[in-house]
Amino acid sequence: MSIKSNTAVLVHTALICFILFSCNTAAQQNEGCSELSLLDKNVDNTYVEYISGDMDAGREQKYPSSNLFDGFLKTCWVAGSAKADKIPALYIKLPEDISPDKIILNIFSGYGKSRSLYEKNARPAEIKLSVYSAFYPEGFCTETTELYLIRKYPADTVIELADTFGVQSFPLRLNKKALLDFRQKSLALCKTFSGKAYDYKQFSEGNAPPLIPAFILKIEVEKSRPGTKYDDICLSEIFFNNRYVTAFPEKLWIPEDVYIEDDNTLLADYQNEKRVVILRDTSSVFTMVDWPEKANWAVLHYVRNDEAGAGSRTEELYSLIDLKNRKVVDRQFEKCTGVPPMFLMIEKDEDGGIYLDYDEFKIGLK
Repeated sequence: MSIKSNTAVLVHTALICFILFSCNTAAQQNEGCSELSLLDKNVDNTYVEYISGDMDAGREQKYPSSNLFDGFLKTCWVAGSAKADKIPALYIKLPEDISPDKIILNIFSGYGKSRSLYEKNARPAEIKLSVYSAFYPEGFCTETTELYLIRKYPADTVIELADTFGVQSFPLRLNKKALLDFRQKSLALCKTFSGKAYDYKQFSEGNAPPLIPAFILKIEVEKSRPGTKYDDICLSEIFFNNRYVTAFPEKLWIPEDVYIEDDNTLLADYQNEKRVVILRDTSSVFTMVDWPEKANWAVLHYVRNDEAGAGSRTEELYSLIDLKNRKVVDRQFEKCTGVPPMFLMIEKDEDGGIYLDYDEFKIGLK
């Protein structure tokens, strides 16, 4: 099945674009189950469970696959050489809090550190996506990995990537009913699975560990575009619609204070610059700013002037503020996540990570 972009938008700072596509599904039979160990969330990988072909390279590798999930577009993974016959595959656990038919895959294809390095290095031109029904036997894990029993869903998708310096977004349009039906059939097979790490025969009847379901996406580079100088195939970031990333500035600007002045001006104090105007809007009244201390993100609450006043019924509006890049990112946020910035609550988790609490979703911010 082939997906072709009919829209390509060049983006530099927010780096968000949508590429629309259509697809047809071709079925194939695949009854086999196998084992796969995914790298669990840890210090080097705080976003998603995954595994790739460079796991044995260790931390000394200069461009590891963990760079794909660090929230910064100026780091990259070198997937392999454009001259190689086969490029290592990447397996990613899909978000559990998003319905399979609403998942958006976002990819920065190429080296995002600079436009010059983007052109000099090779980058994927075509990738193949495969979905696996997966089950984690509770307790089958190490300090860094979790074991999954996987079975391939009988359909692949090929995506053609535009040659553009920016994030490209693809709604996967997975068939939810078909996937859940496939998962149910796969569960019966996995319950009787015997492999190197997991063997159902070792358990007495009714004593096997629970099999916790998930879906895993396999990404393979099918074709690449050559670089003008290097053969390294680079990818800078992969994330789904429950995350938002920006370009990584040359110097981090961590705000020391964020505050409202004159009811229509949002200001921030930084270590080397005070009273920086982030937003001024005389058509609105700023009611409050929700800002976790030392965070690079804030949520501004405001009402329109024509709706304010004694006795009036006002609708409070929300804007997401990127304090690193000093701008409002409402439009980019909606394109990336598929939801507008409404009724947002910004929170800090136990590890210091910042996220938005939106309805039943938690949207990580980097």
